[in-house]
Amino acid sequence: MENVKLRITEISYSLQGEGARSGNPSIFIRLSGCSAKYACLASGVMCDTEFESGKEMTLAEILTELQKYPCGAIIWTGGEPLDQLTSDILSFFTGYFHCLETSGLKRPCEGFDYICVSPKVAEHVIKKNFLDIKIDELRYVRDLTQSVPEPLVEATRYYLSPHASGQTLEREVVDHVISLCKENPKWSLSIQLHKLLFIR
Repeated sequence: MENVKLRITEISYSLQGEGARSGNPSIFIRLSGCSAKYACLASGVMCDTEFESGKEMTLAEILTELQKYPCGAIIWTGGEPLDQLTSDILSFFTGYFHCLETSGLKRPCEGFDYICVSPKVAEHVIKKNFLDIKIDELRYVRDLTQSVPEPLVEATRYYLSPHASGQTLEREVVDHVISLCKENPKWSLSIQLHKLLFIR
């Protein structure tokens, strides 16, 4: 397995910026490519992350990079990490706490300790892929034109996050999302702290 390769955009050590694990030190592995990008383009959603560039790294090379950091939590993100990850790949990194951030387009493999779905596809697709899988967080981005979503799957926690223009949060959008949460207390506000605090 150590010679299996993944396409990696970036490996970085920082703090989780949103959701229930906000503030937790984590190693971010951003995988290249995203099979959900066409769904985003069709819906007019602009991605705020760069996931097209990158290089191939073997699992052994990735492990060497991970061992530079005093942290046991990996956040697999992208792009769409499920385009590349398998349960065998996750098991190679034994001893690590594996967090997934996914668009909901694909059914996750086994081996994740924490799953966050930030939907970029229709609700029936998420239902097909996650109806029998424990979701720790459902995290939706909302702009001024959007109301509270009606997910077809259950999660431990439900978050609404204001849409940001690059690194900028607009006060009007934040106020709108705060109102949505107050009117629908099942939902909590999740601000992308890494953007506000310029966390790298």
